[in-house]
Amino acid sequence: MNYQEFLEYIKDNLAQYLEQQEQLSKGQTDEGRKNNTQREKKENYLVELHKVIKNNGIILDGITIRKEGENISPNIYLNSYFESYQMGKPLAIIMEEIIYCYQRAKAENALQVADVLDFKLVKDKIVLRLVHYEKNKEQLKCCPYKKYLDLAVTFRYIASKDAMGIASSLITNQEFEAWGIGIEELYRIALFNTMREFPWRMDSLAKVIFESFQTKDKERLLKEVLRGAESFEEMENGVNMYVLTNDTGLNGATCILYDNVIKNFAKVQESNVFLLPSSVHEMMLVPEDEDTDPGFLSQLVIEANQNAVGFIDLLSDHIYYYDREKDQVIIYGQN
Repeated sequence: MNYQEFLEYIKDNLAQYLEQQEQLSKGQTDEGRKNNTQREKKENYLVELHKVIKNNGIILDGITIRKEGENISPNIYLNSYFESYQMGKPLAIIMEEIIYCYQRAKAENALQVADVLDFKLVKDKIVLRLVHYEKNKEQLKCCPYKKYLDLAVTFRYIASKDAMGIASSLITNQEFEAWGIGIEELYRIALFNTMREFPWRMDSLAKVIFESFQTKDKERLLKEVLRGAESFEEMENGVNMYVLTNDTGLNGATCILYDNVIKNFAKVQESNVFLLPSSVHEMMLVPEDEDTDPGFLSQLVIEANQNAVGFIDLLSDHIYYYDREKDQVIIYGQN
């Protein structure tokens, strides 16, 4: 079964799986299910395939499941499920996983469309996200945003945040226009919420590397990384680079917008600061000194984007520069 056949199979059979599961949960007999399944399959559930544009124009195949009488449905992306199928996972188990994902998302998303249009009900759950402006230009036509350097600040509604992850949806022009507020007020509210919900975190790059090895084969990996260095302290002192992200490690590059984070870091370092967008999830900070080579830093970001960062997580090929005297972040090399 190729990818397109897989998508069609999911679409054609998911409603029946859902109906059978619902009937079992109600304790219906086999005979009752046999009589009702065909009649209720199309009446109760509408299953639709569609393309979803994600960050940087990445297009994923999504499926929505909507029961009769419902006006919203979560998007469930099928690309990763096909990868599981190719690796040998049975279709029946994949169906169960999709249904579980649907039921969990449905239970968490208590708000209906009418509620999302009521600003008072959602204002405390609107947050910021940074994306590349040019790579998301088409999507930005459909949503409110604020330009920042070569990036765009977008707004999202947080439906849920727990140990299983974060579920959010992009705020569109429909909601923004219904709220009747300006972009600056929306930004102010969303920034406050983001700082509260996703506190910033900063560590030296050496410490981040060291801690990541603690969860793996620490002894073997540390020998490789520390080869040529007399101690971990020597390595840490030799890498004057810091990782700025949030407490979840997701979309942490947004922390450069937080009040006084970059300003206070520069004050402690007593220097201007280079900011390297390693991905949408974190920003590298490099205090400027006489040995700092901006060309090397710029090439570092470009090579990382080409070889290590997935396109959906790419933020920018530019590096940024914070000037303490002006209290301003600019694209380095552009006045």
